[in-house]
Amino acid sequence: MNSFMSWIGGKKALREEILARFPLDYTRYIEVFGGGGWVLFHKSPERDFEVYNDFNPNLANLYRCVRDHPDELCDELRYMLNSRLDFDYVREMMHSKTDIPDIKRAAYFYQLIRYSYASGLDSFGGQPHAMWNNFPLIHNACERLQKVVIENKDFGSLSSSMIVLNPSSTVTLRIKTIVAHQ
Repeated sequence: MNSFMSWIGGKKALREEILARFPLDYTRYIEVFGGGGWVLFHKSPERDFEVYNDFNPNLANLYRCVRDHPDELCDELRYMLNSRLDFDYVREMMHSKTDIPDIKRAAYFYQLIRYSYASGLDSFGGQPHAMWNNFPLIHNACERLQKVVIENKDFGSLSSSMIVLNPSSTVTLRIKTIVAHQ
């Protein structure tokens, strides 16, 4: 299964290689730097306790809204326009101190991901894309995430609180892609 979103440093191209290195008898999977969740969505969900984590609160909120409120999220996304004016407005709203309800904030964040250049959130990509095409991806992700614990913690506190319980049966994906901007 594919992720419902792209993310800078995503593991889409590496997911088969990463999964091939998993031990056969693990019972817990922790994605510490969650991002787009490409490995999580690609692996089989039946056999283990799964945790998606990202330090970015907007990513964690988006994942929770996809899991718990997919219809409401799609309703918020339904009339978002693929335009520079809308993109700039949403980016300003996300950077402001304005209190934005979780579902609207998730929709704004998803719009920035989908309409920005290379999912970088800062510059408008200007590529034709109908947001409605993402609704099936969001609903499929909702089904996949039903038993996934979604966290918004830094690496250190997540590691110490979840891995210590039984380290021999835990697979912790600690791969962080470094993106150098020139």
